[in-house]
Amino acid sequence: MKITKLIILIVLVNLLSGCWDRKELMNVSIVTGMAVDKGDNQKYRLTVETTAASEVSPRTAEGFAPANVQTLEGNTIAEITHKFNITSEQSFILSHMRLLVISEEIAEKGMLEFMDFLDRNREIRDDFEVVIARGGDAADVLKVNNMYKKSSSLKVYTQLVSMYKDWGGVPELKLNDFIRIYNSDGQTPVLVAMKVRGDPKKGGNIENMKSVTPESKVDVDSLGIVKGGKLLGYISFYDVRNMLFVQNNIKSTVISAVCGKDDKKIGYRVTNSLTKVTAAEKEGVPTFTIKVKTEGFLLGTQCLTNIKKPYAFEDFEKAINTLMEKEITDSIEKMKEDFNADIFGLGELLREQDYKHFKKYKNNWDEGFAKSKIQIIFDSEIKRTGLRNERLIMK
Repeated sequence: MKITKLIILIVLVNLLSGCWDRKELMNVSIVTGMAVDKGDNQKYRLTVETTAASEVSPRTAEGFAPANVQTLEGNTIAEITHKFNITSEQSFILSHMRLLVISEEIAEKGMLEFMDFLDRNREIRDDFEVVIARGGDAADVLKVNNMYKKSSSLKVYTQLVSMYKDWGGVPELKLNDFIRIYNSDGQTPVLVAMKVRGDPKKGGNIENMKSVTPESKVDVDSLGIVKGGKLLGYISFYDVRNMLFVQNNIKSTVISAVCGKDDKKIGYRVTNSLTKVTAAEKEGVPTFTIKVKTEGFLLGTQCLTNIKKPYAFEDFEKAINTLMEKEITDSIEKMKEDFNADIFGLGELLREQDYKHFKKYKNNWDEGFAKSKIQIIFDSEIKRTGLRNERLIMK
């Protein structure tokens, strides 16, 4: 009995002990964003953004800078992150990072070896966004303040999440997704491209947040194609949306289609989307049938069609289907001709559904993608008309 009590006492004592790796809050800084540029004297120039929690909250803000941006050079990212005490009195906590920005120069030269450090580090989670800074330094993206999200990294992170959900202009791509696609045999990875508009130096001033028309801001620009570890080029928002349709990754979007003469248009809000792809090699050619089924509602119309009549939506739906079948086909052909890069993941679908024939393309899917035949079947269904069942202007 005494031995049992002693064992229980020992266990309880261990449970009451403090954390062996604890760090006092006054001695650490929370990193929300990281930017990687090519160094002037060493291989990399790393810029980190740390956020002051008291300035982010409206209740406790005193008007000081909401974030602090620091830069240091080194030959590896691991080295730089551990020697930032050269400029800072606090140690960095990387577990709350929301954004990684890679400069266009780094991406074009294929200097992405540092990603291994981010993937391997046990303190870093994989739920942050990875973007390319187009036409400028990656560090500039972290220097632009914003009225609603005072931290540049938090603003861009929220911006990308919202755009993915509301329109489908960017993919939902985290670190693990990029690495998985990078190492796959049947898909080419992509990264969102951001661009700083205006002077980033002025964007770092507090006045930039107080202006009705900020002198500097960070916009979503396009999508970068990364093939063989190097940036090849960029594609537009519409190509990105077409890619997400093929991948069955559209949450919601708006399609504008011609509904009559004089280029009259309708707006179709997609609320549900389902894509099914059939992949197989036929007569030596990889063949894909892509069926996209969408449901949504009429968001606006410029045509004089009486939408009270039965089957009034048939012409609208036919116009939407024709438009999207052409757009998706054009995007796929563009990827074949301009980049010969399968960003859609069709090779991975062929591997899953017809591995017997995919084996010969395992180390060279570019060849299979270049000669593939693809059929797009788009099926839209307008479920309702919004608040009104009549057009505002009837004549």
